[in-house]
Formats: sequence, C-alpha cells, structure tokens
Amino acid sequence: MAFSTAPSSIAASSGSFSPLPAELLILVYSRLPSFQDVFSLASTCHRLQDIWLKNIATIYKPVARAAIPCEKYARILLADQGGPSPESEITTASDVARMIQNMQVVDQAIHQFESKIVSKVRARGHRTEDYYGAGARRHPPYLTRTERPRFIRSYYRFWALLTIDDPVERQSRLQSMSFKQLLYLCEMSWPPKSMGPGEEAIKTPVYPGVTPAQRYQARRALSKLVVDHTESTYRRIHGKEMEAIWVIAMDEGYDNFLVMWDHWQSSLIDVVCSRRSREPPYKKEFHMELWDDSSEEETER
Repeated sequence: MAFSTAPSSIAASSGSFSPLPAELLILVYSRLPSFQDVFSLASTCHRLQDIWLKNIATIYKPVARAAIPCEKYARILLADQGGPSPESEITTASDVARMIQNMQVVDQAIHQFESKIVSKVRARGHRTEDYYGAGARRHPPYLTRTERPRFIRSYYRFWALLTIDDPVERQSRLQSMSFKQLLYLCEMSWPPKSMGPGEEAIKTPVYPGVTPAQRYQARRALSKLVVDHTESTYRRIHGKEMEAIWVIAMDEGYDNFLVMWDHWQSSLIDVVCSRRSREPPYKKEFHMELWDDSSEEETER
C-alpha cells in the first residue's frame, strides 16, 4: 500500500483519532531522503518529535546512508570532535546536528573548490574523452562522481587531523593510511591558501577562542607534517626521493592539484608503486601500504 511521507499528511494521520503505530512512523522516518526532511517531520507535532528523539539510532542509519556522503569518515571526525566512537551508534539529536553542520562545511568547500580550481583544470596531454565523455576537450568545471568522494574523504581526514591535539595520535593516524591516501591528503592540505586574487580560502573549521591567524598557522604546520610524512614514507619503501609530481600540475591548469583528477589515476599508480623505474617490483608486503586495493573508491560514495 502506498503512503505519503509529506510531513503534513503524516501529522494528520497521527492525530488523536487514528494514530499510526510507532513502528510504521519509524519506517516512514527511515525512508526519508534527507535529515532536513526528518527535522521537518519531527517539528509537525509532539508525538512525531517524541518518536524521532526516542529512536534516533534506528532512524539515523538508513537516512545517513543516502544523506551523508562518505559517512564513515564523517563519523571519525565527529569522534575527534568529542562525539561517540565511529563503531557506536548515534543516539542524540545534537550529534546528528553536528554531522549535518560538518557536511555543510564540506559542501561549501566543494562549491569553492569547483568554482576556483576545478573550472581551471585543462588535462593537457590526456585523452579527455576517455574520462569525461564523448566530445570532452578538458576536465568538466565540476568534480566528477568519482572525484567528489575522493575530495570528501580527504577533506574529512585533514579536518580530523587538524582537530587532534595529540601529536602521537596524529602520527598514528597518518601511519594508518596507504601511500595513495597520503598523496590525496597532501593536496587537501593546500586549499586553505588563497584560491585566487581577493578570494577567500576554503572555510576553516572554527574553534572557540582560536583566532583566524592561529587557525592558519595550525593548518600550515599540519600541511608540513603531512608532506614530510608522505615523502619519508616514499623514501622508506622505495629507497629514493619521491618524484616532484606536482610540478606537472602547472601545465594541468592549476598549481598543486593533480592526483585527485580522474585522468591522472593511471599515472598515479606509476608514481605510488614506482613502476617507471627499472628496479625490481616492490615487495608484496608493501602492497596495501602503497595502494590499498580494498578500493574505498567503490565502497564510499
């Protein structure tokens, strides 16, 4: 039987004369496409608000799968901000609200990134039609469906590292990443710089009592830590200095941004695994550390 999920119709159906059972209302909540719809429905009457507040953990999971891209990484950030651990359930409205606020910051960052950087990418020297569709002569002025989750995952990762005060925990977090993930993270450490004459940088997470100058210094220090760790990891695995791959980005259309583009993924594996060298193949035990074929690209959209 079809039913309407419009807040007004549900509120009317849950009136005192013919109240719907709580189980059905929870199911309605769980099928809503966004948390804005959840909040709107909960605001229509006391009973619906009560059902939402008492069943947040049950309702959150199915809605979050569709409403919060890369939710796994958003949960890690939430935990670093003082929220529940990523393995536990979200049970409070305040934690849901924090997740939505964080997602909105990421959405704003994507909007600025597409406007100030992606729109300038040319993808010279590549068959752009192979990556961006028939007739494409350059990168589209927006992040593709595979580039967007790369950006989101790396943004959450960098933001989480910025939130962590313990240097030991920061280092441990970096060491847990594959080398490919570190390269994506290196690029994510650069957007706080100016994106053009007179333009604002990507919005920095706001901390009470911390001035913009202090936030800028914190991001610069973390950026150096990420780059230094990435270069030292490459030296440890390959026994040589890492190639200065971002020099190529100057010809791609925007300085410092290269490894996240779709047209550069085939070249990226050459850099990460040092395939261009005439040295013997890298050791098998380094495979996950270098590339990580568990492919978060396919599992976290």
